[in-house]
Amino acid sequence: MSTRTLPLLFINLGGEMLYILDQRLRAQNIPADKAKKVMNDIITTMFNKKFLEELFKPQELYSKKALRTVFDRLAHASIMRLNQASMDKLYDLMTMAFKYQVLLCPRPKDILLVSFNHMDAIKDFVKDTPSILSQVDETYQQLIEVQKMGVCHKMLLYLILKTCNN
Repeated sequence: MSTRTLPLLFINLGGEMLYILDQRLRAQNIPADKAKKVMNDIITTMFNKKFLEELFKPQELYSKKALRTVFDRLAHASIMRLNQASMDKLYDLMTMAFKYQVLLCPRPKDILLVSFNHMDAIKDFVKDTPSILSQVDETYQQLIEVQKMGVCHKMLLYLILKTCNN
């Protein structure tokens, strides 16, 4: 497995988490200003410069437990609180959605297109907040570098094997 796969996994699972949270906030009729604060707080934490510098360093993937812990903390980086059952459901939805998207990718580079789709949606969430938007844009550029390293092929093989064995 490539030591440069972790950023793609994090961004895609994080993108799925944001889609789900946005949908849930809307479904529960949370006031727009509070929903925006929740989303901005999570995205700010997700795209924290120091955190991303560490994330983009070559390293092995986190264990399932460690990755889950990262997303538990990320989901609670705002005023929103989730109980354990809600967090379990959120994480299951995130992973199922991303696995499904990966399985639909006929070519390894299509994983990068899925990643860019997530990044575009995240940019749309923070389009009115230039400071956060600039950090997301910076990460977007780093993803382009990941593409040049051929990481997508290795990630596709890893996720397909992992999906088939679970």
